[in-house]
Amino acid sequence: MLVAGIDVSADRGIVFLGQGKEVLAKKVIDPYSSSEKLLPLFDALLKERELEPENLEGIIVSLGPGSFTGLRIGVSLAKGLAFVLKVPLVGAPAFDSWVFSSSAQGILCAVHRGHSSKFYAAFYRKDREMTTRLTDYLFLPLDKIIKMSKEFSPEKARFLISYESGLNKIDSVSPFAERIIPEQALLEFGIQRLAKGQSEDISSLSPLYVAPLRVGPVK
Repeated sequence: MLVAGIDVSADRGIVFLGQGKEVLAKKVIDPYSSSEKLLPLFDALLKERELEPENLEGIIVSLGPGSFTGLRIGVSLAKGLAFVLKVPLVGAPAFDSWVFSSSAQGILCAVHRGHSSKFYAAFYRKDREMTTRLTDYLFLPLDKIIKMSKEFSPEKARFLISYESGLNKIDSVSPFAERIIPEQALLEFGIQRLAKGQSEDISSLSPLYVAPLRVGPVK
């Protein structure tokens, strides 16, 4: 199954093509430029692979949490493509896909950088039979997230962070921090749902907004 994936939950957005569990090609979107570059990069990605939009069999999009503008644009494009192409659409909370793709067990905390010196995070418990989110999606200073992780003592939380996040402070607290490749995690999560025949209602799908809207110029 050939799918397109869109993840603009972090500063650097990603649009990619995937098949099975393999990311075939991707384009990285510069920070604060989703509104200008997402669609042109998507078109370029298809042309480089000599594909047409009609070749796609599904769309997978990250719902966030993350950038308000980026998520709105990314989800709107995904919904538009699914509607026009008449293909199934899967929307995935970013952290749910990270936890799904990780082989780690126990207490997991997915975290990535937000704005205003705060971070998005969520705590999960994962075992072989079930994954349960233990908290709301959070928007907090990193020190508070680390403090929350210690409340699970004597269990130690394993942090899941983006491979390019640069969160060295977490490495010093948890030597078991695992770096996730967001597009790979999103693909695996989405393909699994598509294989089960699960998809979203296009009319009701919406981004996962967690942080208050940041006032400033929209780019």
